[in-house]
Amino acid sequence: MDIKQLRSFITISETKNITKAAALLNIVQPAVSRQIHLLEDELGVELFERSRHGMHLTNEGKILEEYARRALKEIETAKIELTSSDGALKGSVNIGILSSLSELLSVALMRIIKEKYPNVNLKITVGYSGHLKEWLENGEIDVALIYGSTSSKFLDMQSMVQEQLWLIGSSQANLSAEQSIELKDISQYDLILPYAPHRLRTLIEQGFHKAKYELKISAEVNDLAVQKQLVKEGFGYTILPLVSIKNDLGNNIFRAAPINHPDFTREVVLALPNTRHISKLVHTIAQKVILVSKASVIEQEWLGCEWIGK
Repeated sequence: MDIKQLRSFITISETKNITKAAALLNIVQPAVSRQIHLLEDELGVELFERSRHGMHLTNEGKILEEYARRALKEIETAKIELTSSDGALKGSVNIGILSSLSELLSVALMRIIKEKYPNVNLKITVGYSGHLKEWLENGEIDVALIYGSTSSKFLDMQSMVQEQLWLIGSSQANLSAEQSIELKDISQYDLILPYAPHRLRTLIEQGFHKAKYELKISAEVNDLAVQKQLVKEGFGYTILPLVSIKNDLGNNIFRAAPINHPDFTREVVLALPNTRHISKLVHTIAQKVILVSKASVIEQEWLGCEWIGK
């Protein structure tokens, strides 16, 4: 198994066609076919189902695809690091950021990295904590800000921020930032929440179960923007960190109250994989993520939280 075989394999998996793959790889079609046959012979499995509709990965091919992508990415990272003779950082880094923090941190991160490291290609992947954790473990992203509610033997986590959760309602809601609200009172409201088993949904359900109150769920969504829009239109309330509605508070779109319960807080952590080599580039960018996050807390841009990092 060599790099050329893996590149051919990945390119075919993306194009579903040997001719197209050969054109992208700038080699003749018989050479691509031979590389795939050699790879299949070595592994003793068929990697593609071949039909007139194209080439599609078998179950074995799907398994190899995950490892092949990771291997090629690691090789490219090593090549960049070893050939950077002038010491300047260059290459590509994919940062995972929670949906609730994307508007707050993305611009600041892009600004500081482009100013200090103009040869670095920054990729920002926005998602829910569970998805970011999975992508980080699989090697699809390099570093991530996630919630530290569950540990992982594949990740090293550094505590950064403790967030308070708030009850969020429309501009007509009888809520005040100056007066906290009890779970007993929240149990009377129709709630719009993420699908289970979203981490926030799990935290809310466990908190209410522990306090022996029932949840009234009027809608379930899998997108933060939709969740906020339904609340804005008065279809119910939701539970989120205050930073999720930061840009809307000054426009009187939402009203919010802190939840008075010790279980309704979340810890944001910086996570890095411990199962693969972390390049100097990724380490450097991770430190910038910490720097930008801390500054946003100190400057009170990151609302409803406290800094607990080093």
